[in-house]
Amino acid sequence: MGKGRSVLRRTALASALLALVTAPLVAVTGAAQAEEDTYYPAKGDPNVDVGRYNLDLDWDPDARLLTGTADVRLSVFAAAPAVKLDLHKRMEVSSVAVNGVPAPFTHDGKDLTVTTAVAPGATYLVTVKYAGKPRTVKAPTSRGDDDGLGWHTNTKGQVWTMQKPFGAYTWFPVNDHLSDKAFFDVRLTVPEKWTGVSTGRLVDKTTSGKRTRTHFTNASPMPPHLLTVAIGPYKKYTQAGPHDLPLTYWLPKNRADLLKPLEKTPETISFLESRLGTYPFDSAGVVVTPGLGSVETQTLMTLSADNYKQGGEDVRQQVAHNLAHAWYGASVTPNDWRDNWMNESVATFLEAKFSTAHHWRTWKYWKREFARNDDYYREIYGPPGAYLPKQFGQRNVTYGGALLMEKLRAKVGTDLFYAALAEWPAQNAGRNRGRQTYVDWLSQRTGQDLRAWFTAWLDSPTTPAS
Repeated sequence: MGKGRSVLRRTALASALLALVTAPLVAVTGAAQAEEDTYYPAKGDPNVDVGRYNLDLDWDPDARLLTGTADVRLSVFAAAPAVKLDLHKRMEVSSVAVNGVPAPFTHDGKDLTVTTAVAPGATYLVTVKYAGKPRTVKAPTSRGDDDGLGWHTNTKGQVWTMQKPFGAYTWFPVNDHLSDKAFFDVRLTVPEKWTGVSTGRLVDKTTSGKRTRTHFTNASPMPPHLLTVAIGPYKKYTQAGPHDLPLTYWLPKNRADLLKPLEKTPETISFLESRLGTYPFDSAGVVVTPGLGSVETQTLMTLSADNYKQGGEDVRQQVAHNLAHAWYGASVTPNDWRDNWMNESVATFLEAKFSTAHHWRTWKYWKREFARNDDYYREIYGPPGAYLPKQFGQRNVTYGGALLMEKLRAKVGTDLFYAALAEWPAQNAGRNRGRQTYVDWLSQRTGQDLRAWFTAWLDSPTTPAS
């Protein structure tokens, strides 16, 4: 899952493995029509398919004021008299245009409704100008490391975002649905002494009139919850990863000491690639924030400085966990938050293997922890595949999912297990996939009908016997 302190003190796997935009005017990224999320149905509109967001944001830390222009290029699956996007009521909209023509709109609560007739087969450029003082919204969890979702601001006016499973709507107009992957371009204008940071490749950085402006672009589409922004006194460090993969670390100035555990990232990527295949994106990196939580934001994970309190091992395990999400969660993404176990089971299992490979913990220890936590949290928060919607990201999904992975390995055999672990993201890169598709695929790949077995492990209120 990523958000929070090593939601386990994770690690990774070992076994030899076979390795297996959008043009500016194209809105659809090849997605099939989404369905309303079963857990958080108020967020997102399954009729909308966004192809690209261009965000131009100006941050005034003294006034705590965000001023933005969002160009949202989208299409729809069915004809409708209006288009709905998510945008928090604290963001006051001054104007909306569709394909350059002013359009009427209403902004009721978080629903920004643009009155314009739309039809399948066409693309629409919706331009929204807005401003406001963003705040976080309550997360659907009781986790102790949760400090809200969306746009965070500390007492110094520094910013970071955290929006899993939702929260992007607190700072820009968005179809806040995990199945709607889109390309992002982000421009940030901030005080001269600071730097605005986002996911993707830094295209340009300029300073003028005591303001610094950065521009980031992304080569691969992503769901909104995997976009990140951080604003503060950042310094950039770079490193080459496996096969010259560009690695970037954004750290607070005068905190070069935070770099030491991150310099091991190339080794971590190699470890994961030996189990999951080639890293699926064009870059990787870390931005360290003042927040409590960490999350696997695409190509630039958001890492809490709080992780460093637990030592370098905890930082490296958190990095391993979040990097594993590049394959399971970012490249291949569930189409419903009910299936968050599809991400967390693999990332947690591999984090534990990573820990074992470095002799920080034994595998016996991890199996005991998986079983103990699954038994306890499954009864409190529900089984991994049917957790309580108000208990997102708990150990019933992370540890329980990792136990499921270990039991699956024992059931189908180690070699076949690791082969399938790599083949699934390779064959489904860039797509959204659900539980039934995954289980059917695994059944075919392993030659075993795993449907009843998965039903027991995902839905039983108590831990299955085997």
